[in-house]
Amino acid sequence: MSIFKHTIKRIFRNKIQLIFIILFPLAYMSLGLIDDQRPLKAAIIDHDQTELTERLIRGLETMAEMKAVKEEDIERDLKALKVDYVLVIDQGFTEQLIRGESGGLSEYTVKESNVSRPLSFYLRQWADQVGTIATAADHQSDAFYTSYKQYEDRAPLKLDNRPIENQQEEKSRKVLGFLVIPMLYTSLIAGLQIISNRNNHTLYRTLAAPVRIRSYMLQMIGSFLAVALIQLTFAMLVLKWGYRVPMNDSEWGIYALLILFSVAAVSFGVAVSSISKSILQACLIGICLIEPISMLGGAYGPLDWAPDFVKTISQFTPVYWVMDGIDQLLHGQSLLELGKEAVMIILFAIIFFLFGTIRKTDIAK
Repeated sequence: MSIFKHTIKRIFRNKIQLIFIILFPLAYMSLGLIDDQRPLKAAIIDHDQTELTERLIRGLETMAEMKAVKEEDIERDLKALKVDYVLVIDQGFTEQLIRGESGGLSEYTVKESNVSRPLSFYLRQWADQVGTIATAADHQSDAFYTSYKQYEDRAPLKLDNRPIENQQEEKSRKVLGFLVIPMLYTSLIAGLQIISNRNNHTLYRTLAAPVRIRSYMLQMIGSFLAVALIQLTFAMLVLKWGYRVPMNDSEWGIYALLILFSVAAVSFGVAVSSISKSILQACLIGICLIEPISMLGGAYGPLDWAPDFVKTISQFTPVYWVMDGIDQLLHGQSLLELGKEAVMIILFAIIFFLFGTIRKTDIAK
């Protein structure tokens, strides 16, 4: 255990390494939040101005930042991206709805964007449920408002928020993907420590003592795993309580899956050290491998756009399996249902570890 303790002390004594281990993942995850900071901008032009349309507007205001737009400027403001969505409520809309007639609402959106879909989805559900109340009130105005108020007091309109939840899941997936990438980069510290020991002959002096190469490698990897666990725990706490990234009550499952991935990441760092003759070479090889692995594995975003052969190749990366597991956890699956993903991540860890230790055995000889 002396090698284990000594390696951890060396890592934490180096302030640059310590800052890199703790702050680099936070900086990278912050990049994943940049695009999500832009609020949905909407405008509502209400020609009806009834109690019902006021309630509708209040509901939409909870989902978007409201802007003022003139009706004649709708097309221009949409093209200039001043707004993403415009709703025009015609005069007499409320009376039409109570009578059971359709129409009275006009929606305008940017055709190339899906950002306004939650608002359209919300509006359609609201109109359907209010129409149901109007039918139950026999299309009488006074009875409708009485029933509507009673219904809201008893149980507010239950709208399906799946489009909004999907946006939250996409946001969470993106940020977690931007955590996976720095985990790979910081795993290079394991390789750099091993190369440093080899170049300053610490490795050879260690092997001259009654220490087997496998014991040496296990203690080294154990120390790197301990550091990775500290890094991951800190990052997950920041995600949960700092950035407040929604994880669909799957925090512990995601945490456990990322612990498995950290084993593969550390083993990857060891494998990189086995084919590198210097610290500079290890950094270059690591960077050249991590970026393609991250992109192919889907850490930068889902691979829905990719052709089938790219999706097939991506399965030969550990990043693919951890991101696939995260996707499933965010969609309500439990960790126990991710047997295939867990096995594949462990398999990659074993392959990387064996590759690294076999090369170290050759060096020892």
